[in-house]
Amino acid sequence: MEPTQQTTTSNAPKSGWLKQLFPILALFFVAVVVLPAIFMPWAFVMGGGFHILPTWQGWGKMHSNTAGGDYVIRISIYPKTGRRVGYTHVKGSAWLCTPRGESFYMNLSGDFQKDLRLNTDGKTASFSMYNYGIKSKFTADHRPSLALQGKWKNPDLVLDDNGSIARNFASDGTLYPPKSPARPSLPEVLPVTLHEGGNAEFEAACKAVKGMR
Repeated sequence: MEPTQQTTTSNAPKSGWLKQLFPILALFFVAVVVLPAIFMPWAFVMGGGFHILPTWQGWGKMHSNTAGGDYVIRISIYPKTGRRVGYTHVKGSAWLCTPRGESFYMNLSGDFQKDLRLNTDGKTASFSMYNYGIKSKFTADHRPSLALQGKWKNPDLVLDDNGSIARNFASDGTLYPPKSPARPSLPEVLPVTLHEGGNAEFEAACKAVKGMR
């Protein structure tokens, strides 16, 4: 009677896959956590609270008398370095909902005060953002483009829009056509305070704005 042969399962493919994944995860950890911790420690304490990852998310509402009503904006930011931007530059995303219920996804970049260290309180902040939704990628139409400027008043960002909402949106809350002569020469400047919070709070505020119409 021939002995029964036992089949053995090789772990080589699985261990090989793990060996390939480990250096990728290590590089990601260095890029996302280690380098910011060394060169941009402020990124872990934006707004005065500690964050495990160097990111900050916040949202706020602004009211326009000339551009149709209430707008809600949310931003998500993280530190970004480069030869020309230094160690107080941030990148990220922004989302805007309008009085008409429209939503815009935007690419964001910004800068904080140059002497920023471990305390953001009182330090200046400025952000610029432009429409980066799917449609804009095909049409090259990046309206709206917005600007926010102000300073940290921990735990919030206290900013104004530098007139950018009124330069982009008409009195009924619709986007001005490109190069529209109807844009105001002295646009209304809107204050906005961004409170730390995520998508759930932002979506609830957007629904409330939409329900006011």
